[in-house]
Amino acid sequence: MFPAEPVPRHWAVIPAAALAVLAVGLAIAGSNQDVFLLINGASANWLPPALWSAISLSGSVLGMIALLAPTLKTQPRWLASALLAAPVGVLFSQGGKRAFDVMRPAGVLEPGSFQQIGQKLYVHSFPSGHATTAFVVAAVLILAWPRPEARGKAALTFLAIASLIALSRIAVGAHWPLDVLTGAAGGWITGGLGVWLSSRLRFWQRPGGLRAMAAVALASSLAMIFVDLGYPQARLYQIGLAAWGIGGAAAALMQDRMS
Repeated sequence: MFPAEPVPRHWAVIPAAALAVLAVGLAIAGSNQDVFLLINGASANWLPPALWSAISLSGSVLGMIALLAPTLKTQPRWLASALLAAPVGVLFSQGGKRAFDVMRPAGVLEPGSFQQIGQKLYVHSFPSGHATTAFVVAAVLILAWPRPEARGKAALTFLAIASLIALSRIAVGAHWPLDVLTGAAGGWITGGLGVWLSSRLRFWQRPGGLRAMAAVALASSLAMIFVDLGYPQARLYQIGLAAWGIGGAAAALMQDRMS
């Protein structure tokens, strides 16, 4: 019913390679702080703080699961791939934070010298977990896109959205550009791994697997109502996103019961 096409190799490799090259170039140039101040300062004129808060919040793990929940009815492989990628993604982002222990902008720059939105964080900057999560999901959507002939158009949309979420981490003052680029590259690779695993572990094609994923999406979306994600200016959006996820998960469970 839901085919599992092989991972397209050029799509799996090229975006990650491009992001890695940008990250290495930024590191060699030693301009991480300068680029941060340039982007962070300019971003204050691009969008209001509430909107940057909402965009950044969308890149959280709970936010991404809620966004994917309604796709369970038609494309369960997407959430399955994201869940299969999650352990490696968490190991990459959280392991990197502990291994490198880089100070965030708020721990290095003078207060008031840059835009800070939402909860102020000071440590464990590298890599960006939100950028990792956003690009895991972008990779999952693009690499597992059901119509290969339309993958290019889909890629433009989802890469733009993931890039905006990653950019928001600089705009809110939470991460350096190098954190974001590295997180994005790692997230893309991890998402590709999740898609590859989903072509072999096809639990998402069985009713029990679909129910389990819907239950995870439902629990995660319900949690969003009560968890403080650090952006009070986007509280209404957070509740709306939770409702989106709850509705999508509930629809998948109802469809499973009716089938």
